Amino acid sequence: MTDLRYQNHLSLQDFDQEVQNRISQSTITIFGLGGLGSVCSLYLSNAGAGKMNLVDYDSVDETNLPRQVLYRPDQVGRNKALAAKSTLAEFNPNTEINCFNEKLIGDDLQKLVNESSLVIDATDNLSSRLQINEACHLAKVHHIVGTAIRFEGQVMTFDHSNDQNPCFQCLYSLMDENLEDCDGAGVLSTVAGTVGLLMANNAIKTIIGNETYDRMLILDLKHNIIQNISIKKNDNCSICI
Repeated sequence: MTDLRYQNHLSLQDFDQEVQNRISQSTITIFGLGGLGSVCSLYLSNAGAGKMNLVDYDSVDETNLPRQVLYRPDQVGRNKALAAKSTLAEFNPNTEINCFNEKLIGDDLQKLVNESSLVIDATDNLSSRLQINEACHLAKVHHIVGTAIRFEGQVMTFDHSNDQNPCFQCLYSLMDENLEDCDGAGVLSTVAGTVGLLMANNAIKTIIGNETYDRMLILDLKHNIIQNISIKKNDNCSICI
């Protein structure tokens, strides 16, 4: 790939070829290729991510199309990870993409996380998020979590290499499980897109070493309110003990 593709990156202050190389040498695993993951994966591939692991065992549904912008109507019924790979390869053929069209748990989940330099959690249920968080903590790898429902969203980045930093379970446990999801409560397509874009932005900042790890970005896009709040380590968190 010529430097011309990333010219606007390289024009940034303190952003040289070495910094761009960090992106091209990264291995990013994305769990969930729905409204958040599809947008996030598109921006990361276009930004020059060297290797991406896409994990999703769901299939493209017609109701997904307004917010899951990677997919075309003729891909309805296809596995999301495989459909995403075919689209991303057209945008940037230099990104190596591996697909996992099954639910990964236990040792299989841990093995994939161990091989990643960054994990992005774009899943839509708390149980999966907690399992991914634990795997990231064991692997000491950075990981980003995003959520979107109705007009609201959240974005968080966790640095598991530093024991002084909080993890996702410092905030949530299975007791906090909310039965609402996008299918039941709805989500505006642009909200999902905004959260996915912010996740990609945090991913790039993490890779190049310009991210903070003790904050939660909270979005209320119905009223255009954005808050950035502090996250504290929970001394009672079983993961962080």
